[in-house]
Amino acid sequence: MEQEKQPATAYDFVHPGHKMNRQWPVLDLVNARVATAFGTALSERLQINLLGHSLQTTRGKYMDCVEAMGETSVVHELSLSPLNGVVWFCIDISMVSALVDSYFGGKATITPLDRPRNLSRTESRVLQHVIQALIESITSGWSMVLPLNTAMVGPIDVSRLSNASLEQVMVTNQLKLQLGELEMPCQLVYPFEMLKPLSTQLQHDTPKASAQDIEFSKALRSELMNCELDIRGVLSETKITLGKLLELQAGDFIPLRDVRNVSFKTQQMPLFDARIGNVNGRVSASLSRWHLPDGQ
Repeated sequence: MEQEKQPATAYDFVHPGHKMNRQWPVLDLVNARVATAFGTALSERLQINLLGHSLQTTRGKYMDCVEAMGETSVVHELSLSPLNGVVWFCIDISMVSALVDSYFGGKATITPLDRPRNLSRTESRVLQHVIQALIESITSGWSMVLPLNTAMVGPIDVSRLSNASLEQVMVTNQLKLQLGELEMPCQLVYPFEMLKPLSTQLQHDTPKASAQDIEFSKALRSELMNCELDIRGVLSETKITLGKLLELQAGDFIPLRDVRNVSFKTQQMPLFDARIGNVNGRVSASLSRWHLPDGQ
C-alpha cells in the first residue's frame, strides 16, 4: 500500500529565529518582573484590579514585527538610557477603550476595530497613565541586570514604521493585562542590537541580593525567632489492663517507669532529645541532641 506523499514545506534558512540559537533566560525573568510590576503600578493609577503577565519572548524580522502590530495599534517609543535605540510599546485602541470603561466604573469589553481612529481626550489621558506605569515597571524589572533611566520619546504612527525598510532583528515580549476574565494583550519590542551588549548578563543568571532583600531577610528571621512553639514530650508511660483501669478509685496510684531520656516534638516533628531530672523540686530537661534537617 503506497503512502500518500506529503507536499514540500517551505523553510526560511535566513530567518533570525534559525540564525540566533543563543537563548537569554535572564531576559524572560526580566520580562516577567516588568509584567508583574506593570499590572501593580497600573492598578494603583487607575484604581482597578489588574494583573500583569509575561507570555513569551520571540525574535523576528523587522517587517514581520510591524505587520503583527496591526493598523489599529497605538505605538509609543521609549528610551532606555544608557542603552542605544528605542523600545516600542504597542497596544490596540480597543484595549485602551476597555481600560477607560473600567476606569469609570463600566463593564470593560473589547470591540475590535476595522480601521484606525484617533484617541479621544479621555483615552489619551488614560493611555498616559499606562505609559507612566510601564516606565516605572521597566526601570524596576531591569534593575536586576543594570540601572536604566527610562523615558518616553513619544508616539509614532504605525504607517511610518511600515514604510521603513530595515533588516534589523526585533525581540518582542508578549504581555497581557488581565482584568477579571478579560485579557488585554500588548507588546514590548526591543531592537536586538540594543540588547546585544547585554548578551553575557542575559545568558547567565547571577542575581545579587539587594540591600532591601537583605533587610527583609533579617526582619523575617527576627520575626521567626519570636514565634511560639508548642513542645510536647512524654515523661513516662506504662501499660495497664482494661480490668485494672476500671477498678481504679480516687486516691489510687499508678506506678510509672523511671524515664531518663525523652524525645520532644512539635506537631509530631522531632525537635530534640533531653535527659530528665529535677531542679528546685521541678522536673527539668537537659538538651542532649538536636533533630534538625541536614545542613541546619
